[in-house]
Amino acid sequence: MMSSRPISSAPRGGRASRVAHVRPRDGITLMEVLIAVIMITVAVGGLLGSSASVARQMGGGGSQMVAASLAQARLDSLTSLSCAQLAAGAASGNTTQRGVRESWTVTDGRNIQTIDVRVRVPRRVNELRYQMVIPCRD
Repeated sequence: MMSSRPISSAPRGGRASRVAHVRPRDGITLMEVLIAVIMITVAVGGLLGSSASVARQMGGGGSQMVAASLAQARLDSLTSLSCAQLAAGAASGNTTQRGVRESWTVTDGRNIQTIDVRVRVPRRVNELRYQMVIPCRD
């Protein structure tokens, strides 16, 4: 018959080992705070960059609107003239209004007049060009 002995978890030296209970840490480390600050900084920087771009585009749109309205006014005034007056060259020239430089030429064609209006807006690289063809019947 076999003898039964109690099974002990003690090491051979006879002392029982203590099991360390690990408590979960409360709070956050300095490294986690630094990473969070860097992520927030990058996000805010991206937002500021895109808002500056939107502001520039809105300003450019406003200046283009001014240029288009000036060109439309010039085309309206030139189309009110007769083809004979346009052919005489009385309708070519240039002017500057509200910081926008505007020049226009009238080209005489066969039974048509071509009006070409060019507008240069400040802080814009390319000039804007508007054309209109007028049939002549007089």
